[in-house]
Amino acid sequence: MKNRSRWTLLGGVLLGGALLSACASSSAPSSNKVSLSINYYHGAISDTAIENAKKAFPDYELNFKQLPANGDFDTKLKASLNSTSAPDITAINSNIADYIPYSDRFVNLLDYGTADLAQDYVEWKWDSCFTNDKSAQIALPLDIGPTALFYNTDAFQKAGLPTDDQAVSELLISDEAYMEAAKQMKEKADMPMFQSSVSLLRQRYRAMTQHIYDKDDNLTYADGQLKKAWDYAVMAEKNGYTLGAKGNSAEGANSVQRGLFGGMIEASWGINDLAEDGASPKQWLVAKSPFLPSNYGGSYLAVIKTTAHPKEAADVVKYLTNEESQRVNYKELALFPANKKVFDDDFANVKHELFGDEQYNHYFIEAANALEYIPFDPRESAAFEAFEDQMTLVAEQGKDPEQAWNDAKKKVEEISK
Repeated sequence: MKNRSRWTLLGGVLLGGALLSACASSSAPSSNKVSLSINYYHGAISDTAIENAKKAFPDYELNFKQLPANGDFDTKLKASLNSTSAPDITAINSNIADYIPYSDRFVNLLDYGTADLAQDYVEWKWDSCFTNDKSAQIALPLDIGPTALFYNTDAFQKAGLPTDDQAVSELLISDEAYMEAAKQMKEKADMPMFQSSVSLLRQRYRAMTQHIYDKDDNLTYADGQLKKAWDYAVMAEKNGYTLGAKGNSAEGANSVQRGLFGGMIEASWGINDLAEDGASPKQWLVAKSPFLPSNYGGSYLAVIKTTAHPKEAADVVKYLTNEESQRVNYKELALFPANKKVFDDDFANVKHELFGDEQYNHYFIEAANALEYIPFDPRESAAFEAFEDQMTLVAEQGKDPEQAWNDAKKKVEEISK
């Protein structure tokens, strides 16, 4: 069994390398131009930004390769970092902390003048691109995912809650106020406020000001903040304030399209999800989040050390993350800019057919500007997943919440050894 497992693992690594090699081989130069291969996942870079980059670098042969946005992207990228099969430039998702330990396998962009760009970006996102000692910058920010409250106007009206975005923002000013509104929605409209206890736990987790591991890699469970988030989600589940629909699924999309629950705290790119889920105009509007400002998602571009053209690749990365590129990414993909130059009056006052005359972007801008960088331990995602899994058992199988909490902690302690 051990040998079989070993070869299965190696086979996966070799397969990943082979696939990336196939991507890289497509960038073989057909002329004397500098040839650069650029791997990105679906939804990370707009078609217009790609075409603009090709026009901006007529002496370069830029070969963009779009890959599925799933876990395989990370697996294949990590497998290729020490080989010539790696692309010259790669997108990295919001899990950039997973790549900081491999900083020596990326080009240090500080060597190519990026320090002068710091003032252009929201500070916390910029800081996340660096090693802990700030000696190396492995990426530049493509976009961010500041959050706000998306609320169901019909559900709020039935519950006797306000439907104007400013009034909603003034009423739901805290965790407690949000839970009180959930109680009112249950009593007066017989509807749940939340899609599920698991999604609510995620939303509260993203709003924490500390992580499960502190900056010195110690396991702290966010000094009590994680338990408060857990208890908040349990309270909603036990009081019948949750629908029980799974997010990122057909069931979840259906619950949004049919307006089966009251509110969700989601990133700005959730606007595209609403459209894809078939939401009707003015069915959902945007208000300030009742939780502390949080971020959900956001990508980066990095240059891999094996490139034969580090300066040229760095120049392309700087272009693809500049103000112009982030404006078109927002226009086509609703990717919220990390570049603060985009935050002008036109951007703040933007409208969308789903929200009628509401000018909603200021809620996302306020969240983006209020956030602070929190160091992210590479074990963080796996640790939080243990709590997500246990919350699922609470919701779907009626597991005792305290036992579930303790079982999650036990797994995290094993991860932390």
